[in-house]
Amino acid sequence: MYTMRIAVITPHTLMNLGLKHLFQRYFDVTPALYNRADGFFNDTPEQFDAYILQPDLLVAYSDFFLPRKSKIMLLTTHCETATETFAPALPVHENEEAMLERIERFIEQLDRQSENLNHDLSPRETEVLKLVAKGFMNKEIADQLNISINTVLSHRKNLTAKLGIKTVSGLSFYAMMNGYISDIDNK
Repeated sequence: MYTMRIAVITPHTLMNLGLKHLFQRYFDVTPALYNRADGFFNDTPEQFDAYILQPDLLVAYSDFFLPRKSKIMLLTTHCETATETFAPALPVHENEEAMLERIERFIEQLDRQSENLNHDLSPRETEVLKLVAKGFMNKEIADQLNISINTVLSHRKNLTAKLGIKTVSGLSFYAMMNGYISDIDNK
């Protein structure tokens, strides 16, 4: 059985412990707790399926968190409309029942995403997706991966079929939003 890996990153020890208690008691998940961002980033941050953090941390480390926005729940002092449109909010002043409902919806969303995220991409299709998203042309992808251009075209055709995305910009956006690449690098 797969256990979801969640990181809770706040400077507030009591908040961290309270969230850990809620996750353990109601969702049978033990989140990793971090009081400092440097501790989190020194501990292989890519390993987590979800991140619970405050908006200021999201802003400070946007290069890491923005590509993973679909895996983020923001801790807020109240439910702010702007925050809620970016990521699910977890207002810290809500009662326990309301918090549990929000957490449950977040976990259900993560489950749906994990079912849809992979789309059964092969490792080679994933490599091609990353290179397409970084702006490489078919010939450059073929050279980089030591495969023929026809094989690259076949992988791109498979990506289009599996993801339902036909454009380079669409594939790039998909790759960024799903954590395949952290930003669009120059070659």
